[in-house]
Amino acid sequence: MVYSVSTLSSSLRLSDYLIDHRARLDKAVIENASQKHADIGLTLGAQTGMTTSFRSEYDLLESQLDTNRQLVTRLDVMDTALDNIHSSGSAFGADLIALKSNSSNLKTASNLAYTELDKLTNTLNSNVNGVYVFGGINTGTAPVSGFTSLPSGPEVQIEQAFQAYFGHSINDPATEVIPASGEPTGKDWETFLESPGFKDIFGADWTTHWSSATDEKMTSTIENGVTTDGSGSANEQAFSELAKGLSIVAVFGKLDLNLEAEKFITDRAVDSLNAGADKTISIQAQNGAIKTNVERTNSDILAKKDVLNVRINDLENIDENRAAVELSLAQTQLEATYAITAKIQDLNIMKYL
Repeated sequence: MVYSVSTLSSSLRLSDYLIDHRARLDKAVIENASQKHADIGLTLGAQTGMTTSFRSEYDLLESQLDTNRQLVTRLDVMDTALDNIHSSGSAFGADLIALKSNSSNLKTASNLAYTELDKLTNTLNSNVNGVYVFGGINTGTAPVSGFTSLPSGPEVQIEQAFQAYFGHSINDPATEVIPASGEPTGKDWETFLESPGFKDIFGADWTTHWSSATDEKMTSTIENGVTTDGSGSANEQAFSELAKGLSIVAVFGKLDLNLEAEKFITDRAVDSLNAGADKTISIQAQNGAIKTNVERTNSDILAKKDVLNVRINDLENIDENRAAVELSLAQTQLEATYAITAKIQDLNIMKYL
């Protein structure tokens, strides 16, 4: 029996070899470059769903970690702000006690109090990428207005409360003779500072004259099913107490008062500043506890990510040495196929006639 192979069939067969070897080479090149299977679905088969699930969970953890890191940044800004507020309030209160024996220095303290009020306002308006951390859930707007803002800022409200209570403007000469306390008619500094007209400016009317923040705070989900406060609020009593102490000195310290009244006003200011500073420490402690909880959660998320990454790599990654050998073999076989194809194509019957 005589077997024969036509030039056409040989060429077609070699073309199939070329396509097959080219595909093997492409696969080997991809796997060497990525260190992963070129076709995950083809290689893993039924396990493809498992690696897809692992990757989905990994991406969710990565997204949660990014969210938590942003929260930690906001908490850091809040912590710095609270520390500055506490330090400034305590220091100013200490200075007032030192100045108490010298009435001529209260006017100097008044000027400094205005500066401290500006600092308090700016600090409570701290923001991270446009998110005002003391805005409650109203994080898109600076929460605290300026003390001297017109036409109805806090300073204006205090002066109007004074005039409504005593019956004359704050700059009237009659202000100088207002007693500290014990006045039979009740028209003295003690009863004024305890009157609703004055106290409400730092209490019930705080959100009218000072703050646009909400009492409700923004919440953040730090892991599945776990939420925590994600912002502060400028409506905390600590801040209104500090504002009251500073306002008393700023507005009333610049007036011509009798010595008894000056000492009484200084004492009241110190009391408010101390109360505000103490309450600020409590807020700092709460903020620190939240930050610690978030950072602990982040550590857990990182651990889960590491475990998932190992399982994903076990499924998707290839053996580097085997991939290198397969690439070398694929290159060699393709080159050999090209060489044989070239020789077959060079065959010509005319050479043998």
